[in-house]
Amino acid sequence: MPAMVRASWRGGIRVWGLAIAVLVAPAAPAAAQAQAHAGDGAGRVRGSVTLLRKGAFGRTAPAGDRSGVVVYLSGFARAAPPAQARLAQEGEAFRPRILPIVRGQTVVFPNGDPIYHNVFSVSPVNPFDLGQYKSTDPPRAEVFETSGLVPVYCNIHPRMIAYVVVLENDAYAVTDADGRFAIEGAPPGRHVLHAWTPGAERVSREIEVRPGAATEVALELVAGRIPPHRRKDGTPYPRPGLEAER
Repeated sequence: MPAMVRASWRGGIRVWGLAIAVLVAPAAPAAAQAQAHAGDGAGRVRGSVTLLRKGAFGRTAPAGDRSGVVVYLSGFARAAPPAQARLAQEGEAFRPRILPIVRGQTVVFPNGDPIYHNVFSVSPVNPFDLGQYKSTDPPRAEVFETSGLVPVYCNIHPRMIAYVVVLENDAYAVTDADGRFAIEGAPPGRHVLHAWTPGAERVSREIEVRPGAATEVALELVAGRIPPHRRKDGTPYPRPGLEAER
């Protein structure tokens, strides 16, 4: 996928300004909601993702840490959980780096640092600007109404990058360090399973989910370098050590 892409999607992820593929570990509210579907004949999708990293001259090598891949099912909708998702600013980093949520869910952005951050996104899926605030200020929040990929940045610190993956349902998971994942509460039938992580193209596979049974899947992703981004006004960030608190 080229570095500058704008693509609409059906059951997939919409990308703006980054070549990305997604896979993420389940957030607690979504996992709890998936469990609520487990008693109605739902199935389970589990497996592993092999993550390869691109190096010099186009060579690839297996990643030592295969966490942070979002795996999700598309083709059906479920209501967003009432609980807010959380994307914190801690140690001049967003935690977690990848946050899958359900369309219509609210994300709260607490600042745990004693310095200012300015959280924003210029994604056409859900552009927003929370302004400048620090740990002594009340946390700010955003509702994500449209499915797609929303890269999130800090206007002050260029190394701060996160990805909110807005999905149509709660049938998703994020891989652990070994690349393993498990999606609970999957509805029986034929569905498309997707996997994505930053810097990779999304991979998709049609699978059959059986009532009360587990479907095993093995996937592979190749991730490359993520191009640099700009501030919310389109200008470059100041050189390291010269970030302006504005």
